[in-house]
Amino acid sequence: MEGTSARRDHEALVTARRVARALGYTAAEVTELAVDLAGDGRRDWPTADLLLAALAELTRRDPARRDLVGAAEAGEILGVAPADVLRLAGRPGFPEPRYTLAAGELWARADIVAFRAREAPRVTGR
Repeated sequence: MEGTSARRDHEALVTARRVARALGYTAAEVTELAVDLAGDGRRDWPTADLLLAALAELTRRDPARRDLVGAAEAGEILGVAPADVLRLAGRPGFPEPRYTLAAGELWARADIVAFRAREAPRVTGR
């Protein structure tokens, strides 16, 4: 019976990671919040329930974070041409794309804004 519970917990964790990524969050953010929720009087909750509650809380906290942008929009945010965004995307510290499509990469708007805040002097200058 213990093996079934461990397998179910593992499947819940894998699923939560996939959902987190689809919503524009990292697995670490969801896991950290699930641990916090467990510490807030939910120690007896199953792992799957903690992860689901963490996902719900993250989406409630910051709905704009799920906003996705392509190279053109990222360029507007950063003050550079879309081609420069693609060049910057190869740089260490540039946000990982949330999705890669045939038409190009998509980033979370909040990730691009945070990158601009950290790297503004080195990025601007269209």
